[in-house]
Amino acid sequence: MISERDERGADDRVGTEPTTSGDPDHAPGVSGGAEDGASGGAADGGDPDEQPRRSWVVVGGRNLPLAIGVGLVVAALFLVTLFWHPLAFTTLIVILTGLAYVESNRVLTPVGSPLAVPVLVIATLAMIGGAYQAGHGGQVIGVLVLVLGAIVWHLGDPDRRDVTRRLGTTVLFGLWVGFLASFAALLVERSVAGAMGVLAVIGAAILTDVGGYAVGVPFGRHKIAPSVSPNKSWEGLFGGLAVATLAGAFVLPLLDDRFTWQLGIAIALACGLAGFVGDLLESMVKRDLGVKDLGDLLPGHGGVLDRVDGVLVALPVGYFLLEIAFRS
Repeated sequence: MISERDERGADDRVGTEPTTSGDPDHAPGVSGGAEDGASGGAADGGDPDEQPRRSWVVVGGRNLPLAIGVGLVVAALFLVTLFWHPLAFTTLIVILTGLAYVESNRVLTPVGSPLAVPVLVIATLAMIGGAYQAGHGGQVIGVLVLVLGAIVWHLGDPDRRDVTRRLGTTVLFGLWVGFLASFAALLVERSVAGAMGVLAVIGAAILTDVGGYAVGVPFGRHKIAPSVSPNKSWEGLFGGLAVATLAGAFVLPLLDDRFTWQLGIAIALACGLAGFVGDLLESMVKRDLGVKDLGDLLPGHGGVLDRVDGVLVALPVGYFLLEIAFRS
């Protein structure tokens, strides 16, 4: 998936200055920005005739065909499980959160912020499984497991040090990944909106992302939060929201007549903005920790969390919006 989020390959390297007015430089799992990906021609002794081909293959510092292929596989897995059975989709969410913890821990350990992965996995099973089986009460039980489990984990560590930082990092990632992801289980199993609600919420976040990239690269001039994500622009944000709004108003009602065009617009704006905040949240965390990406599990994309940061924040916003719309 090519999105405005792709600027972070430059954004999240501490001290790196933006090189474009758009957002092409995020290349999870690879090094260098757009200028690095297209530098394989005469400048480094390569064949000048190969430069146009390499410029097409490597976009924003990553292998574009590989990224598209991986994105299609992930999208297919997402859609098949979503519309097959709620339990299959919930199981996929649990697996992805577990993988996100493992690869994030591999990145964070060298910078002194290791995660208590066993606690996170158990707590996330409680949060997502609890949401699936018991709704909000199950989520609360999972949060209690997370906080108490993290405390006990560090109390039992004979080599404990930097407890505040490490305990805080574990709880943060548990709430950020596990708790927010549990709203996907609520949407698919316990919400009136069901699978179409999940698709609408996640689609709004993704379309805002993709549209923001398409508009932000050529037209982005006015930066939103340069100290956090230097290349994110107001032009890209408004362009992305416009794309999501058009889809929400005209496409969503065709897929499910329960969704009016007004509700489609509301979902697009609310979840699109929430997804954008999620992008900034991850950029802020990575900049604070001094890391470029939080994994490399998805070739051409980076880590799981690098790909779903915006979606995670959009899920609770979309859930409560749809609950109000369908139950009022």
